[in-house]
Amino acid sequence: MQLFFILTVCQLNSYSQQVKRIISLAPSITENLYLIEAQDKLVGCTSYCTLAVNDGVQQVGSTIDFNIEKILLLKPDLVITMQLTKPQDVEAMRKLGINVKVFQTPKDFNEICMQNLEIARLTGNVAASEKAIAKAKHQVDSLRNGMKYFPKKKVFFQLGANPLFAVLEHSFLNDYIVFSNAENIVKEIKTGIISRESVLSKNPDVIFIATMGGFGAEEKKVWENYKGLKAASTKSIFLIESETSCSPTPENFAKAFADVVKCMKK
Repeated sequence: MQLFFILTVCQLNSYSQQVKRIISLAPSITENLYLIEAQDKLVGCTSYCTLAVNDGVQQVGSTIDFNIEKILLLKPDLVITMQLTKPQDVEAMRKLGINVKVFQTPKDFNEICMQNLEIARLTGNVAASEKAIAKAKHQVDSLRNGMKYFPKKKVFFQLGANPLFAVLEHSFLNDYIVFSNAENIVKEIKTGIISRESVLSKNPDVIFIATMGGFGAEEKKVWENYKGLKAASTKSIFLIESETSCSPTPENFAKAFADVVKCMKK
């Protein structure tokens, strides 16, 4: 067993040393690469990868719509993406001899940390990853402890407006609610789509609206106009920055959770 472990570690180290040219097809992957100090290996990214774009990294498209010819020209050792990339496109890249690693959307904060560490193992930046994870976990644990005895509130966390879309229980975003010693009002639905009437009937104490798509400010005004809505009467309707809250990295989660806690305490 010990010999197997040693061989596995040696194989991973050998592989990570060979990975010198990486293309990221997801903003969260790019942010994870920066977090573990592996951005020097990044040769391609999407147009939504703000950090890399600002550093002049070659853009190849988006997570869903990218240019395979551009990817080939960049000669990557590894392409990393999320499950939003169509399986047929992943298969097309692999048939062309491109090494592709696909990550699933993490279901909770722990999976966010584990994915960051897995990326670090692929790139050889494990020490930087462990440091970043430890810092994020310390921040999250400290915030959670501060909310243990805080009055339990009912929360609605909104992600979209057309249709109205809610954070589901089996999502890393739900941890913002659970870690705050609060209750997610959305339990029974499976797709995340919910009617405004349903939200009003559950009468949440707090409403969070992700700024994704620029609809947040308008939605905040809509909710504030409902008489009898607890969140409106107590001025507990808040905008949460989607670039941090919806982009799963250990650092982003800790930052977004701090924003949520600050709002919950108001």
